Formats: sequence, C-alpha cells, structure tokens
Amino acid sequence: MTAPFTIIQGLPEGHEQAAAMLYWQAFGEKLGKLLGPAKRGTEFFAATINPPAIFAAISPDNTLLGVSAVQLNGKGFTDAGASDLFRHYGLGALWRMIPLAMLERTPPSDTLQMDGICVSETARGMGVGTALLDAVFQCARDNNLTKVTLDVINTNPRAKALYERKGFIAISQESTSILQPLLGFQSATKMVKSV
Repeated sequence: MTAPFTIIQGLPEGHEQAAAMLYWQAFGEKLGKLLGPAKRGTEFFAATINPPAIFAAISPDNTLLGVSAVQLNGKGFTDAGASDLFRHYGLGALWRMIPLAMLERTPPSDTLQMDGICVSETARGMGVGTALLDAVFQCARDNNLTKVTLDVINTNPRAKALYERKGFIAISQESTSILQPLLGFQSATKMVKSV
C-alpha cells in the first residue's frame, strides 16, 4: 500500500501557487484586510514564497496537501520586503507596513518560531497537520533548539486545540487593540512547546 503523503523540507518547484492558496485559505481572515483581496494576496504570496522555510506534504500524485513554515534567518513563509509590497500594492504599501510589522515575531535564541501551518480541506483527517508539526519539531532539534513557539488567533479554536494536543502550552495573550478592525481578530495567544 502506498503511503498517503510524504513530508519534504523545502517547497518543490511548481507548487508555489498551490502553497500560496493554502496559506491564504488558512490566514486570509487574519491578513485579508492588509493583503487582500484574495487574488492579490495569493499572487503576492506565490511571488514572495520562501521555499527553504517550508515543509510540504505531497501526495503520491504530486498534489500539495499541506505546508508548515518556520522562521529561518529571519524569514518565514515569505521573504517579502518593502520593495515587494510596493511592487504588489503600489502606494498602498505605505499603510500596510506598520500593521504587518506588528505581526512579526522574533523568538528567543533557543526557540524556533513557527510561521503557519495549513492543510487542504480534502486532506483533513489524514494526519497531515500532525506530520507537518512533527517535521517542525525535528527541525528545531536538528538546529539545537529546545522549544517551538507559535501564535494562534482567537478566531481559530480548531488550530489551538491541535496545538494543545501536540503539547503546546499557552504562555501569553496579546490584544490587537485599536488594530482589531484592520486585522479582523481580537487577540493572539502565544504558545510554546519543549522539544
């Protein structure tokens, strides 16, 4: 019997658009007002994707089932900079920079920062999310890091429940305060797991 998927470190060439669409499906609610509409947001992510920071779940027929991303050398799922924002959003990049900068996270030196996990709807329940998280944990260990951290927004209880099942513990909660109308969520919970 063929395994239902394989986890690969690095996004295989040709899967950029599919990965961007998965990322938008998972985080469009969080990023929609900043990087939307959806078509523009997925184009932005596809053009600025950072393959080395990604773990990909690939089916035997070469379908992308899910991705997880980590911060490597200060860059996560995307390696976009100011010039990329201007290229995709024109002068609208100016008002986007401050709220996007507020979403950035710099972990302690012993900690790997996760930068998202997304699983296609057709692959849910197959263990893809768990396998992608396990790949992130192994990445931390391979880089002599003792913890993995992530942020989960209050409107995503399903993701928080998965993280808790995998041993993450909530350590703090940050309110979006006056940016709530722009970001579309009230708070984010920082969670940590020792690996």
